[in-house]
Amino acid sequence: MQMNWGAAHEPGWLVLDIAGADPKGLAHARRWAEAQLASLAEADRVDATIVVGELLENAYVHAPGPRRLGLHLTHDPCEVTVAVADTGTGEPRLRVPGRTGGRGLLLVDELALAWGVRHHDDGKVVWARLACAGRRTG
Repeated sequence: MQMNWGAAHEPGWLVLDIAGADPKGLAHARRWAEAQLASLAEADRVDATIVVGELLENAYVHAPGPRRLGLHLTHDPCEVTVAVADTGTGEPRLRVPGRTGGRGLLLVDELALAWGVRHHDDGKVVWARLACAGRRTG
């Protein structure tokens, strides 16, 4: 499932509006995402939270900052889609890690079943879809 600007209004999407937030808002957004995914096993919740953090940070570093964070959880099969909308025009790409970074999207690529970007007239949405084992036990 890819996310576009209109998908946030479709059933099943949980959306946090973070337009205008500074990078300190990253911790709040990660906590929000973790709370929304509380029904998942801890390992799945951690993986999704890592992806949330990396996509948000990329929007702060490589674009004017994120506008929205979207989450979509399905149970059959269990998958989490993370989507970050921003007003930037750049294309996310894997890089060779160095002293100045380049590891974030590699983490996303490793954790996700798929990831990508959809460009729109007023920006883009970078998304990643992760598999999950299902609801937590105990």
